[in-house]
Amino acid sequence: MANIDKKENMVFGGDAAKTAEVKAAEAKTAVKKTTKTAAKKAVAKTETAKKAVETAAVKAETKVEAKVEEAKETVKEAAKATTKKVAAKKTSVKTTAKKAVAKKEVKTETFIQYNDEQTDMDAVLKRVEADLKAQKVTATDIKLYIKPQDGACYYVADGKVAGRVDLF
Repeated sequence: MANIDKKENMVFGGDAAKTAEVKAAEAKTAVKKTTKTAAKKAVAKTETAKKAVETAAVKAETKVEAKVEEAKETVKEAAKATTKKVAAKKTSVKTTAKKAVAKKEVKTETFIQYNDEQTDMDAVLKRVEADLKAQKVTATDIKLYIKPQDGACYYVADGKVAGRVDLF
């Protein structure tokens, strides 16, 4: 019986060792497969993450470019507005300068002298206006014709009424 036990031990012991070796080999294969699968999944996740980062970078770059273009347009509009304001101020300054020049009227007095007699144009104009008032005429345009040799000032008011006043 001892011999049978030895044989049984050998058979059972030998089979157990072989079974353990097979199981170990299967475990190694399973570990290798699991490792390969895990590695593939990790690579896939890494590539997905890279693509997501690249996509985000492209989106960010696009947004930055859009903001830059928007800023350029804003600067152009501001420059145009400033140019218009400067042009308006230049025009205003020119207009003001012209008005200032126009406001500086030279005060003149005109005198008429003939044969030792003298009168000024203001006095002649007052005589013409008084003559028109006596005729009950209101004039907006008066033309004066001075004839010192006649001693008279002839006038035409509004192209319709003609008259004569003494010059001296």
